[in-house]
Amino acid sequence: MAMNVSSACFSVLSCKKPNRIRAVASEDFATTAALKTDTEDKLKLGGSELKVTRLGIGAWSWGDTSYWNNFQWDDQKLKAAKAAFNGSLDCGITFFDTAEVYGSPLALGAENSETLLGRYVSQMHKLSLAYIFFLTQVGCHIFVSGALIGKYKPENPPSGPRGRIYTPEFLTKLQPLLIRIKEIGGNYGKTPTQVVLNWLIAQENVVPIPGAKNAAQAKEFVGALGWRLSNEEVDELRSLASEISPVTGFPVEKL
Repeated sequence: MAMNVSSACFSVLSCKKPNRIRAVASEDFATTAALKTDTEDKLKLGGSELKVTRLGIGAWSWGDTSYWNNFQWDDQKLKAAKAAFNGSLDCGITFFDTAEVYGSPLALGAENSETLLGRYVSQMHKLSLAYIFFLTQVGCHIFVSGALIGKYKPENPPSGPRGRIYTPEFLTKLQPLLIRIKEIGGNYGKTPTQVVLNWLIAQENVVPIPGAKNAAQAKEFVGALGWRLSNEEVDELRSLASEISPVTGFPVEKL
């Protein structure tokens, strides 16, 4: 399988601390039967010349013990991360983002998302590697840490750091939007996750990078491709979202 790999690093301008660095790897396949997404349907990333798939995979949790994985990293989680990488490639997703906190001292352990991604790429055959450095803007928290896809409810808010942000009051205000997302998903045979990702892709200038801990999550994300919400549905969800004040105070911003 022939491929070209390009890797890039850029600062996160959309977060409060612009000195944090994010690493990105993007791969272009010449031919492969396993590629299920439309490789011609790519977007330029920010102001760079690098073209990426319309959907990326976030790898922040890979190897992380400062926020994810219950502060522990083991062989089982390592295998799950590798499966997420392989599953993404099998579905044609060739854009990987390491982390919005890349560069934080707490993110740099014996293994982190950048070193793991580099290892996975290096294990592939017939590989050529290039480095591109550029600056662009990156948005964070596609799913509002799971709140936007029904992971939490007002009567069952998250624990730990998320509980201080996604309060029962916020989750109550979120319900009309969440209910409509589920209704639309039912009409298309799609999950709330896939509806949210498709809404972002419909903006045309957005490349969502949801985090995948395993192959099942990566494959679910791919289900956001190959179809499109109607313009009316895109506008309706935007209108419902505009009625909800954004949350602030994400714990990792203080690292």
